Order: sequence, then structure tokens, then C-alpha cells
Amino acid sequence: MTAKTQKAASARAGRDAYDDFLDGIVTTPDKKVSDKKGSDAKTPAKRASSGRSASAPKKSAGTASAAKKPSSAKKNTSSSAGKAASAGKKTASGRKSAAVEAGIVSLGSRERASRSAAPAKKSAPARRTGSVMVVDNPVARRDPWADPKKHPSSSRTAPAKRRTADASPRRTKPASSPRNGKNTRRMDRDDPYRAKKRRTADRTRNSGGKKRSRKKKNRTSGWDIFLSVGIACMLGFMLWQGTQYVNFLSMKQAVDRQTYYPGTTIEGIDVSDMTYDAAVRYWQTQVEPRYADRTVVFDGGESVKASQLGYSSDYMTVLTNAWSAGRSGTLEERYKAISGRAQTPVAYSVTRTPYTEAMVDKFVEYAAEKVDTPASEAKIQSFSTKTFKFTFSDPVAGKKLDRAALKAGVMQALDAGGGSVPLKVEEIAPASTKKSVSTQYGMITSAITNASSSSSNRLANIKRSLELINGTCLKPGETFSFNGVVGERTKARGFKEATAYSSGEVTEQVGGGICQVSTTLFNAAVKADLEINERHNHSLTVGYVDKGKDAAVNWGSQDLRFTNNTGDDIYICCYLTKDKRVRFGIFGKLLPNGETITVEGKTTGEIEFETEEQVSGLLAPGEKVVLQKGKNGFTAEAYKLRWDAKGNLLSRELLCKSKYKAVKEIIQYGP
Repeated sequence: MTAKTQKAASARAGRDAYDDFLDGIVTTPDKKVSDKKGSDAKTPAKRASSGRSASAPKKSAGTASAAKKPSSAKKNTSSSAGKAASAGKKTASGRKSAAVEAGIVSLGSRERASRSAAPAKKSAPARRTGSVMVVDNPVARRDPWADPKKHPSSSRTAPAKRRTADASPRRTKPASSPRNGKNTRRMDRDDPYRAKKRRTADRTRNSGGKKRSRKKKNRTSGWDIFLSVGIACMLGFMLWQGTQYVNFLSMKQAVDRQTYYPGTTIEGIDVSDMTYDAAVRYWQTQVEPRYADRTVVFDGGESVKASQLGYSSDYMTVLTNAWSAGRSGTLEERYKAISGRAQTPVAYSVTRTPYTEAMVDKFVEYAAEKVDTPASEAKIQSFSTKTFKFTFSDPVAGKKLDRAALKAGVMQALDAGGGSVPLKVEEIAPASTKKSVSTQYGMITSAITNASSSSSNRLANIKRSLELINGTCLKPGETFSFNGVVGERTKARGFKEATAYSSGEVTEQVGGGICQVSTTLFNAAVKADLEINERHNHSLTVGYVDKGKDAAVNWGSQDLRFTNNTGDDIYICCYLTKDKRVRFGIFGKLLPNGETITVEGKTTGEIEFETEEQVSGLLAPGEKVVLQKGKNGFTAEAYKLRWDAKGNLLSRELLCKSKYKAVKEIIQYGP
């Protein structure tokens, strides 16, 4: 026998010893053993070579020594295997000890036959068969799969059915096998798991020590399938949840940026790294001033910026819209809105209006106000109250801005980013010359009243008031007030006492007689076509002017007022002539087309005076004296008549109405 064969036989002996230990069976060496299937029964020659006789006698029943022979035979068999594995020897000896402790003793053929015919009762803890005590193990009965290591007495050797002596002949086990065939088959019937294990070991031995692999059947219960599916689903769900969470973190990180999203450009400027406030500051300080400060320069150094002409920009709206994109809605909606921007940037544009036409028009008008200058005609520089002559200035040509050209130039310059625009100014020639103007000015009209019958004090008052009025210049739109110019009539101001009317009576007053001055001025103002604002008639008729044409004044109650409505300066000149006549002249621009104006007074009614007789003891009887001569009263109207240069009446309009009281006549007579 070669070393290789010895090594294989030794390995098989060790495995057989280990299997016998698991079996917990003590076999008899004198019994013929055959394989269950009978296909591998060995010949007597082979049995002899393995140390066992083919014609060995059957063991006798009832002796105690027969029970111990299987142990020695087992030892001999293990020794005949070549004693290659010390572990196999230890296992065999350990198996014998376990068999003795468990009380499992091999039986003779007679005892086995009797036990097969009448099995012991399971309720008895122990029974005797022949001369051998058989111990029943309750644990083994309860759990036939119990671990023999934990319960040595629960060996799965309790047979459910014993083979009888007349059973079918058994095949002889090979001499190399340490197991007893009869006990092996009996144990195989009682323990299917053991039978399977033994058959596997036999196949390994028969194949020369090489174990044939055989795929085990997958005996899986429904609960195992359910549990496996549940675990797989749970793992899949956890994997899905993990993927979703990773996606969630990725999306959240992408949408929770504190700057503009990647791929966002505004007017070609990448704002991805800018916050909203930083972008606003950048546009306000760096971008917008380039457009709002576009300047248009004019002749003379004047300039205007686009910001002054209605410049507007929607950059704030664009910045806000670009910031708000992808910042509303669900997380998925926001992520979808911003995804892909890095590869395909989103561009925003700002709409600007460099000006508005209305603002440009206002600017053009503003510039025109500075440039436009009307032609200056020859104007009155001065007037002499002595010579009654005017001095005129030279006429000056005017200027007018070309508004259309300026508007077009400004808009074109702003569209181009700024520039200079020339001002186109037209010259306006004066309508007249100095000589032609001088013929348009002179004395518009004059008025004269007779004061030759006045007392010296009255004449002094007239002269004083004329001095105060003479040379008065009344600008266009100004109003002349007689009381305002002459002032209060007092002695301190050079006025004296003279006869005057007061409430229908003739009295002595300081400044008496100045009503003749106001009356003369009233007629001159009407003839100069000035606007009369205030006029009062006397309480009684006066003798120096026609009825309805007088104008009474009284400090604090009655005044004469008129307004210069000619559009040019007018000068009032007045004086007392040597023949004691009050003369007024109003100088200015003459009435158009040589027209003249006259004032007509017309009596419209008469009021008879009353006579009062008084008895006076100073008079002789029958003597009669008129103390106050009676004077009838009148109603009158004044008309303003306009004449052309040829003397034709152009118009006649009512100027004012007057009512004069009658003066009572008083007669005294003696008793």
C-alpha cells in the first residue's frame, strides 16, 4: 500500500470515527454488514483484507461479554485504519463513553427479534429485554432533533421498528467500515437526517476520499419568502429614500443661494456672484450714470443732462425679476426653473428711455425764454414838463430761437450718447424807426376851465393842487387817485380857506376850489380814452363846466380815480395860465388813426327851487330883501363821443349821470 493510499484510508477512518460519535451506536464485529442498497457489498476476500472474517460466527445473546465486544472491535477497526489520525481515536473512545453513559447497549439477535415483535411501552422510564436493561430517554422522545451534545441521553437511536431475524438479508459492509450494518440501518430508519449524513459519508469513502458536491435542496418556507421580500422592499425603500434625500440636499443647496443663480446675465454682465443689494448698488453707481449723465452742450456753455429730460430705466424691475426667478413655488419647481442655466445662461435686458418728448419740449421753451428777445422799438426815454416834448431811444432788433431745430438736435444727441447742439437764432427787425415812433407820441388831449372869478384863496388852492399833480407819470395799468396824489388839504401843506360846497350848502373850507382842478382833470382823462374808476358830481351845479361833466372831491369821502389802459406811459401836465385858466394836458401815445374824443353834457331834467320868506325886525314895514337867491336843481347825463380823423362821429356812449339839488330862495321882509 502506497503512502497516498494509507493517507486516504487514515482520513476515512477519522471521518468514520466522527460519524460513529454522532451516531452514538456500539456495533458488534461478528455480524455481517451490507449496504442498504446492496450495490456495494464486498467479497469475502476484501473483508479478510480489512481484518474481519466473512464466516465469523454470529454473536450469542444473553452474555455480558458480548455487549462489550463491539467496543473492542471498534478499537481494532480504528487501529487497522492505520492509526493516521489521533483525532479519530479520541473520537472513537469518546463515543464509547457516551454510549455507556446513555445506557445504550447493543442487543443480540434473539433480544432484537423479541424487541421487534413486542416493543416496550413508552410510558416506562426503563425496561428489560432478556438480560439487558434498555433506558428510554424522555427528552429524545419529546425532541427527536435534540442536540446530542447538550443532551447525551437523547440519542436518536430509539428505533420505531426493529428488523426481525427473518428480514431480508443484509449486505455485508466493507471491512474498512467501522460501523455495524444492522445498527446503522436501524438508526437510519429512525433518523432521516442521520441516514442522509451517513450516505454522504459512504459516497465520499467510495469515491476514494473525494467528496462529491451535491447541491442542497432549497427548502424555503412561505414565511421565509415573505420575510425576504419584506427585507428586500425595505432595503429598496431605504435606498430610494437615501437617493431622494441626497437629491433633496442637492436641490436645496442649489435653490438656497444668497446670490443670483448661475447663468444669470443682465445686459451681458454676469451677476451670478452678486447679491441683490450688491447688484442694485452696482447698477446705481456704475451702470445707470453712464446713461443718465449723457449731456448735450449748447452754444455759450449751457448744457443739459438726460436725467433732466425725463430719462427713465426699468433696471430695478429687471434686477427684481432676475432675482425672483426660481425663488417661488415648491422645491422641485424652483430647481426646475434654474436647472440648466449654467449651460444655457438666461439673459435679461434693461429698457431705457433717454428722454421724453414732453420734457424736451419744456426744455426748448425754457431755452427759448432765455434766447427770445422781442424787437425793441424806439421808446420814450424822458419827457419834459416845460417843453412838453419826448426823448426816444434807438430801436433794437429782436431774437427768436428756432425751436424745431433745437428739439431735433437734442433728441438726436441723446440717442447718440450726448454731444453738442448749436442754437439757431433768427433776428427780428424792429417794426419802426426812431423817427416814425416820434410821430406817434405827443399830447393826447387837453382840458381847460375858467377860474378868473375865483378869489385869491381859491386860486391859491387851485395852483397848489396843480403843482402837486403836474408831471405825474402813469405806467400802463396804474391807477391815478386825486386824493392820493394831492393829499389831505391842510394849511400846513399850503392850502387856504375858500368857498366850497358841503351838503348842498356853500361854506368856507380849507382847500376850497380844488374841485375845479379835479373837474378839469376828469374831462382830460375821458378825452384821453382812459378808464374812469370813480367820479362824483357836486351837490349843486357849478359854473365852470357843463352840467354832468364835473367831478367833486372831498378828503375821506369822494375821490377821482382812473387807470392807464393805453399800454404806454402817459404823463399828466397841468398849470394855471396867466389869464387864470386851469389847463390840463395828457401826453403819451396818440389815439390810433387820428381819432379824437369829446365829452358832451346834457341836461335831462330841472328841479324848481323853493322860496322861504322870513320876517325881519330890522326891516321897515313893507320892505322886502332877498337873503338867498333860489336856484333850480337839475338832472344831467354826460356822453363820450369818438370821432375819426375826418371829423365823423364814430360812437356815442353814456359816460355818467348826475343830479344836482335846487337852492332854496330866502326872502326877508319887514313887519
